Amino acid sequence: MGAILGIGGAVVMLPATELLLHIPTANAIGTTLFAVMFTSISGALGHYRQGNVNLAWSLRVGLGGVVGVLLGSYLFKEYLSSREQVLTLMLAVLFAVMAIRMARDTIREIKNYNQQTTQPDPKAPLWTMPLVGLVVGCLTGILGLGGGFLIVPAMIWLYGASPYLAVGTTLLSIFPVTAVGAFTKLSQGFVVLPIALLMGLGTIIGVQLGVPVTRYVKPVVFKAIFTLLFIFLAVNYLSSSIA
Repeated sequence: MGAILGIGGAVVMLPATELLLHIPTANAIGTTLFAVMFTSISGALGHYRQGNVNLAWSLRVGLGGVVGVLLGSYLFKEYLSSREQVLTLMLAVLFAVMAIRMARDTIREIKNYNQQTTQPDPKAPLWTMPLVGLVVGCLTGILGLGGGFLIVPAMIWLYGASPYLAVGTTLLSIFPVTAVGAFTKLSQGFVVLPIALLMGLGTIIGVQLGVPVTRYVKPVVFKAIFTLLFIFLAVNYLSSSIA
């Protein structure tokens, strides 16, 4: 899924570690972020070999993201790690936003399925890329999500990247962000290392299988599935936060 949609996989692994493995939210966030580090570098290498990576763009976003993830990790450690209800509510809001965005993308792609789509013109200067990275990195440090679900649409709609270029560039840009965040979370004691390494191993294999699939499978199929998944997760986390 990460290779096809440009997401680090945390949107699946985070709720899985909580709901299936019953790991507390704070530890699930740290463990997931550590595993996402492997997803991003494996996916980035696969897309780089296919020419789907803009190195300069990845560097710009990645630099801002590293600063953001350090800030987010500090806020997580000092103010949020012991407040599970707050973290759960934040995740509920995030998954609700993701469900809405993914549903809109799915409907748009279905409507334009047989039409020739045109690339949007760039709407933002390239110097704003570190700012995008800063915001996404801060969110990564707090909630353990790689941020690909935000950077991919930003690459397409703000900077005019093609979908394949957006996915590959995003995966490379989030690698330094997730790496810094992962080892920060590890030093803070929020990573269950054996689980993180096992999930990371699985993502390395999965990403290499997913990269060639991007040329043959329409992403709209996966977007429709993810829309339903995100709706379920939003409702689940919301109910948990008010329980």
